[in-house]
Amino acid sequence: MPEQTPAWPVAVFAHNEARNIVACLDSLQAAAAVPPNCYVLANACSDATESLVRSYALDHPNVHLVAIELGDKANAWNVFMHQLAWPGASTVFFMDGDVRATPGALDIMARVLAGQPAANGVSALPGSGRGVAAFRRDMLANHGIAGNLYGLRAAFVERIRARGIHMPVGTIGEDALIGAMLKWDLSGETRWDNSRIVVAQAAGFEFDSVSPWLPREWRKYFRRRVRYSVRGYQNRMLGRAIQPAGFEALPARIESLYLRYPEVLRPGWRGADTLFDCLAVRQMRAACKRDENTQEKSA
Repeated sequence: MPEQTPAWPVAVFAHNEARNIVACLDSLQAAAAVPPNCYVLANACSDATESLVRSYALDHPNVHLVAIELGDKANAWNVFMHQLAWPGASTVFFMDGDVRATPGALDIMARVLAGQPAANGVSALPGSGRGVAAFRRDMLANHGIAGNLYGLRAAFVERIRARGIHMPVGTIGEDALIGAMLKWDLSGETRWDNSRIVVAQAAGFEFDSVSPWLPREWRKYFRRRVRYSVRGYQNRMLGRAIQPAGFEALPARIESLYLRYPEVLRPGWRGADTLFDCLAVRQMRAACKRDENTQEKSA
């Protein structure tokens, strides 16, 4: 008899996702032959996200609500990685609460990862969004990881746990840090190895794009562009912190790197993006001052 597909564990990150969470969970029911164990990491939700998940779980016992007070995706990732357990799983999945997995995506990703013994993780491809064709080409060419939907080999997860590696709270765009963990194989002194990530071309995810042309979306689009700039500066600092000290050297909070590498916070000319870079730098420098004041009070 063929081996039965297990119930994959899935971390679903949700911060005020009342508009999308049911569609996300519906898509996961069809993303595997056996409905996966979905852990909805509802972090600091002030809308109906938690109540919707509770209601959904009444008819879907494979869905579990994990309420977290702090509104931070990196912290939610740490909670899932270090405080929850999924015995017997060979692959562990991570998904944003505002995306939808394509049918069979999890089974496809697990199968592709199992067929590549050298790989630590597997990524799905986007099926929507602005510039989706270029996004897909880049992921395939560079073995990229998309934070929207990816999977880690369970043995790799156990190595992260055993070494006590945590993601700094406040990290934006954690997919770059995850990609570094995978391609550096949790070492800060090895070469970048693309074979550590495999892209499952037949597995995908979809989401509703934020349009800069709709007035009701302008505020959300503006905030997102500033966050993209913050992410760029954070990634440069994270790279410096990891090499050669390793991932264990990452601080508990990302603001500690702002104080460690203040020279990075110098925006250059990047056309229209310069405005968002300047706003990002101002935001990060304000965080530095808050962190310095906190340290002075605790001294």
